Amino acid sequence: MKKEISEIKRRALLAKQRLKMGYWQRMQAERDRVNGATADSSVIESARTARMREFERENSRALGDDFAERDEKLYRRVRDILDKDEDATDPIGQLMDREIFEKLDADNRQRYILELSAKFRELRERYYREKTKYV
Repeated sequence: MKKEISEIKRRALLAKQRLKMGYWQRMQAERDRVNGATADSSVIESARTARMREFERENSRALGDDFAERDEKLYRRVRDILDKDEDATDPIGQLMDREIFEKLDADNRQRYILELSAKFRELRERYYREKTKYV
């Protein structure tokens, strides 16, 4: 029962924080901007998807989700790589944990690289979205 109460309290604090920081007003302004800019459904859908990812990321971070913490660490590394050189020749090699990679067999190495590259693409898109948002 104690864990449920603390989770409810964390969710309430997160909602209160969103209200204080004007989160919903920004979402409304962004939705109005997107709807006013174009009637193209793909643009609207991509904006909606981006907002959902941002909301899920903030929610996971507030609840102390371990996966969100690992993603944030990986995002910081991606951000550092792209800040140094946006045309990095081997970003996957720079992100790779060599100790883990050396312990894997050939199939799992390939799976590890494919998962890491998919994660890198996702985080690179987030990097460029956040970079253009604040410019």
